[in-house]
Amino acid sequence: MEDLRYIYSVARVRVLETHLLKKELFLQISGVDTLDAALRILTETASYAWDILNIRDSLGLETFINTEKQKLERLALELFVEPHLFEAYVFLRKDLLKSHVLILKTKSDFLKDFIKRFVDLYNIKTFLRMQYQRQPLETLKINLIEGGYILKAAFINLFAKERINFYPEVIKEGIAQIEKDGDFSLLEQEIGDYLINLMRPAKYMFFGPEAILGYCLAKENELGLLRLILLGKINNISPKKIQQRLIQTYA
Repeated sequence: MEDLRYIYSVARVRVLETHLLKKELFLQISGVDTLDAALRILTETASYAWDILNIRDSLGLETFINTEKQKLERLALELFVEPHLFEAYVFLRKDLLKSHVLILKTKSDFLKDFIKRFVDLYNIKTFLRMQYQRQPLETLKINLIEGGYILKAAFINLFAKERINFYPEVIKEGIAQIEKDGDFSLLEQEIGDYLINLMRPAKYMFFGPEAILGYCLAKENELGLLRLILLGKINNISPKKIQQRLIQTYA
């Protein structure tokens, strides 16, 4: 259903989307040898102010990222016409169950599907971590949340088994990596790619809150990639290793 209340907000988002960084740019900045070189490339995009050049260490980087996240949250407050959807966005990383309840109040089937899949993937990560750490079943029960397509009972029934069989097209390689050496980074990358691709149709929705949430999550993703790359430069991590951790972009 088209929600005409969002015409102005979506128009603003369409302009903002043109400033999102593309994956080619992330590959470029991750491939340079020094932090200064990476920062200079970023200033040339006109997406970030020249004060980004002041980043010299991890503390400065975290300050920059936190400031950008605060700007994004203020923007989201302006763009979301419905206050409960703004709250849902804010709680998505802080209190997923509350975010789920709030999003279910919307009339958007797209957003309802998104949050259900988000909950599923949260529960899958929780399941795999608990299983790898050999946590007791009761701990798993406490940490799983309701609201996804996959019932909590399904996770509980599978906990004693060796392999989970949900979303195999998404997490197959990540599970293999966990079984090999306990590294969850590939799983996180696969889930990040999936969520970005799940939201991508929102770029073509002109009436409603979908485009707003899509942009906000895309910007969060961009900041996460910047943090990964610049922290790698600060700690002299090789470009190859950094590039292996890059996920898809929304742009």
